[in-house]
Amino acid sequence: MKRWHLLGVLCLLSITSARAQEVPETPFLHNFLATSDSFRQDRLNMVLGAETVVYSAAVYALYQYWYKDIPSEPFHFFNDNKEWLQQDKAGHVFTAYFETNLTTGLYKWTGMEPHKAYWAGFATASIFQLTIEMFDAYSEKWGFSIGDFAANTLGAGLSLSQNLLWDEQRIQVKFSQHFPDYANYDPIVRQRAQSLYGTAGPEQLIKDYNGLTTWISVNPYKFMRQDTWWPKWLMVSGGYGANGLLGGFENYWCTDPLIRPEECLPQNRIDYTEVPRYRQYYLSLDLDLQSIETDSPFWNMMFELLSIIKVPMPTIEFNGDGRVNFYPLYF
Repeated sequence: MKRWHLLGVLCLLSITSARAQEVPETPFLHNFLATSDSFRQDRLNMVLGAETVVYSAAVYALYQYWYKDIPSEPFHFFNDNKEWLQQDKAGHVFTAYFETNLTTGLYKWTGMEPHKAYWAGFATASIFQLTIEMFDAYSEKWGFSIGDFAANTLGAGLSLSQNLLWDEQRIQVKFSQHFPDYANYDPIVRQRAQSLYGTAGPEQLIKDYNGLTTWISVNPYKFMRQDTWWPKWLMVSGGYGANGLLGGFENYWCTDPLIRPEECLPQNRIDYTEVPRYRQYYLSLDLDLQSIETDSPFWNMMFELLSIIKVPMPTIEFNGDGRVNFYPLYF
């Protein structure tokens, strides 16, 4: 489901705003942002209070934006594992990974023992994501998705396991987004794309699966000897995306948007299955912003937050339909 991206963006904007109101690093800001050498209850109270506010605001926004007008049902399951060519599952992995890293960093900032902070970050992100699944579970249009739950656990677990093994993230999950051009499609398809993905840049950034790429970036330097020739800031990155998505399972939809396409009568279907749906695989380089060493807690925080975005680099694309493309810079 598409709610993963909205929740992630809300959390990012809220936490970033709360922790960094000023760019100039005054002595007060430096001391405030620096991780405490010992546990501080006042900082933990601050973190828990901020998380409660962000969580409440995100849940309210999700309900108003996604669920308010959808009839409810008793708890039920929904198998969406083949939907959107698994773009939504990749998104769940990314969001859970990001939220785990973010909240783990906040707990470490309080001076909490690292292993406790790692598990607390994992638990917090899991609760955030489980809330979405519970909304789905009682919604007539969707249902509890085992696939979404597994993807959430995989993303949060990837962050947790690396922290426990290495006290750092050597394998990072990132995303990039571009804006697909639907101008060459029929007007009906363009209207469908607008209803699914929006018309404005910010809305498309959040919603458009056809422009989304989820990346796994690995830093080889951190698996090598320190005297290796490999630059410590250079990563190898593999990406996954998809194109031609005008519906969850197939490229047809019902004239009544509240009726699932698979439950729609044939005479009420709008069929564009001639539009090909295909997967996209990418091989690229990336920059490890967290390897940039500074004495500034502010910039260390900013580099960690910006690390969720794949840096545009030369990229090779392998299409599911057999084509190979090269991009001098791909985003």
